[in-house]
Amino acid sequence: MSEDLPDSLKLKILKKWISESGKSFAAKESSSKSTVDLERIVYSKIVDDRGLELIKKVKQLYPEIYPTVLTILHDLINKGVVNELDGYTLYVLFNKYLNIPVKPDIRIRFVKRGKEVDFKEYLEK
Repeated sequence: MSEDLPDSLKLKILKKWISESGKSFAAKESSSKSTVDLERIVYSKIVDDRGLELIKKVKQLYPEIYPTVLTILHDLINKGVVNELDGYTLYVLFNKYLNIPVKPDIRIRFVKRGKEVDFKEYLEK
């Protein structure tokens, strides 16, 4: 069938196909760039280690919904609903409102000779 087409028509079809594939590539590139921008903005508003831990867990456990979570958090920041994101705020947002079951790791800390140490280090002599 392609042998029946004149060369000028083949050239037009090829140019159109290249321009369409270029547009789709540009759209993919801009979407990944916007995800990086949203991620940078959201991460700049996180104020404690627990918040950072929770958002990294969401990224690790639920990579398919992570961009949506970033968009929601960015919208909340832009609207002024949330000024800073701490661990408790993110925990409530994820578990109660977004139905994303994510929990922080449990860390028990002890004070030994004026330093905070883990349980394993605390038991050592």
